[in-house]
Amino acid sequence: MKAQMQAKETKKARLPRLPKLVVLPVVVVVLAGFVAAWLWLLPQGQRIDSSVYQAVYLTNGQAYFGKLKGTSGEYVTLESPYTVQEVQAENGKDAQGQTTLLKVRDQVYGPDDSIALRSENILFWQNLRSDSKVQQAIEAKQ
Repeated sequence: MKAQMQAKETKKARLPRLPKLVVLPVVVVVLAGFVAAWLWLLPQGQRIDSSVYQAVYLTNGQAYFGKLKGTSGEYVTLESPYTVQEVQAENGKDAQGQTTLLKVRDQVYGPDDSIALRSENILFWQNLRSDSKVQQAIEAKQ
């Protein structure tokens, strides 16, 4: 009997048993780490469809249309930007104005063909459908 007890004690000495109070928190922390990494790596929000143009609406009421790039920083870039311009007809006071798209680089002050917009000034943006009137008007101007 004494030999059996010594064998059991030797076995216990060789294989230390970790208490459940240590193992359980370690497992929970590891699982929480995997879940946090998985959530962090998931794409956040709407994706930019590079095959179409985007409409970008600013907090000051302005709207621009162009190719949105680099949405993760303090500034985003809008390439080949267009803006809406109202053109008044010259014949008569009651004539309704016509809405047209104006390429930003064609404005009088001669800007580049891109705009850097501060992220905090963007209210929202949307991908335009390929059959939208704005998308078709931009493609016709190119």
